[in-house]
Amino acid sequence: PLLVHLGGDLPGALIAEPVAAEAIPDAAFGDRGRLDRVAVATVDRVAHFSLAGVQMKFSMHQRDGRYQLGDTAAPGDWIIKTPSTVHDHVPLNEYTCMHLAALAGVDIPEIRLVELDKLERLPQIKLPDEGYAYGIRRFDRAEGKRVHAEDFAQVLFAYAADKYQRASYEQIARLIYQNTYSGQRDVVQMAVRLLVNILLGNGDAHLKNWSILYPDGVNPVLSPAYDILFTKAYIPAEQHYALNMAQTKQWYEVSLEHFRRWAKRADLPESPILYNLKAAIDKARALWPAALRDSPMHEAHKAVLREHWRALHGDFRIDS
Repeated sequence: PLLVHLGGDLPGALIAEPVAAEAIPDAAFGDRGRLDRVAVATVDRVAHFSLAGVQMKFSMHQRDGRYQLGDTAAPGDWIIKTPSTVHDHVPLNEYTCMHLAALAGVDIPEIRLVELDKLERLPQIKLPDEGYAYGIRRFDRAEGKRVHAEDFAQVLFAYAADKYQRASYEQIARLIYQNTYSGQRDVVQMAVRLLVNILLGNGDAHLKNWSILYPDGVNPVLSPAYDILFTKAYIPAEQHYALNMAQTKQWYEVSLEHFRRWAKRADLPESPILYNLKAAIDKARALWPAALRDSPMHEAHKAVLREHWRALHGDFRIDS
């Protein structure tokens, strides 16, 4: 019954539709001796959503500057994250971090801060006294069509509970380099994202926050970045990557040498990776201090982020 309601707007190009009992293939029964028919009302599909994560996320369709949930005429083309009732100003945090990431060379989809009164058909959920949700255009939708995507928990057949421990960044990089359509470009982009996650104090870049996309339906490429957030703003003791890189998770000890080791262990081309890492840190040092000052991030979070920059290894330290 759950998939009946959610199956029309799943991540990627998957669609789950109800079928008649007699149409179910024998292989679906597995070791089950029987399969019972369940009656499900499927007419009203308004105000349902399906996206994983702790923060409330909705797949919504944008029309004339407003965002609608449960539009059966077309799959959702935006992910909208409403403000958290646990942590303050998460939409402003994520919007700012994604903007800073783009300035340093990270590929991102279109992002927006969306006024809450522009969201239609939301379920009855508790919201804090904040004015904005965070919006990111779905990269698994293109001109109203579905584009298949898989996160690395799916790629590695890992359950969500294992997303912090099933693999290392070397393993992810090796898979990307050996299997994507533009392997070198994609691992260079991954390296830049790893650096940006250090610079932005993001401890949540786990398996489900790295994805591959199939724009032509056949050849995989690294998807644009998503879910880049200054997590240290909410967890003061946070100082670790989500996964191991060059046998460490510790932000404050990571240097260019760790990236060299990461590239070597994953059999990646070292020269273009180091060149682009140096270009990324140069951009961050040149552009981020002013961009952060002018950003909508909460002032208390800005102060913590500046402290974080000053505590990084000299290869990546940013003065502000």
